[in-house]
Amino acid sequence: MTEEETALETARAAKPPLPPRSTPEALAADPPRLWDDPDTSPRDRKRLLRTLIADVTLLPIDHRGQVRIGVRWHTGATDEITANRKGTGRTPTTAVEIISRYGAVKTSARLAEQLNAAGLTTGKGRPWDTAAVARVRDVYSVHAPRTAAVQDGEVSIAQAAAQLGVAPKAVGNWVRKGRLPARRGAAGRWCIPWDEATQALYRQQVAHSFRIRRTRPAED
Repeated sequence: MTEEETALETARAAKPPLPPRSTPEALAADPPRLWDDPDTSPRDRKRLLRTLIADVTLLPIDHRGQVRIGVRWHTGATDEITANRKGTGRTPTTAVEIISRYGAVKTSARLAEQLNAAGLTTGKGRPWDTAAVARVRDVYSVHAPRTAAVQDGEVSIAQAAAQLGVAPKAVGNWVRKGRLPARRGAAGRWCIPWDEATQALYRQQVAHSFRIRRTRPAED
């Protein structure tokens, strides 16, 4: 026997024998079993999907926590699937619904207590706290409750705007840019000390602003 023939016989002996014909036929008749078989590689799973599915389409849906999928099979049949979105750090849908429903009447601390009492965790599997609720508020634009922040002798931006006869947006812009006196109260609400000196400053700002929208001043 030549050296080449010896090497060929050695390779044949080392190669595992093919399984009986009944084994692959049984797997082909049971796709889930074939998919879960430990000998099926990721590449083979992709080939299996291409064999069964013609195309997949993502369809529009209003619910942020879900995805709608259209599947067209090579047989010509079609299916539509609605599934919950999954992913590392994704906030559970139930938690988002609670924060959205009660966000306008409960503080972030109260909401964190409610979520923890319900046995819910954050997207990373951690207990809820004020900071975690605040992050969800920011993502889903859930505003905090407007708690009483105006003390005696103070007015809100809306109240000051009504007295000055201008749009609240204009007063808010002056305040946020630090042009006029104001303080930041609870829940981030701006409070303006409405004494005679401060009123004079605001009225002077109105007099020197030519592009603001004027309204009818409130009567004293």
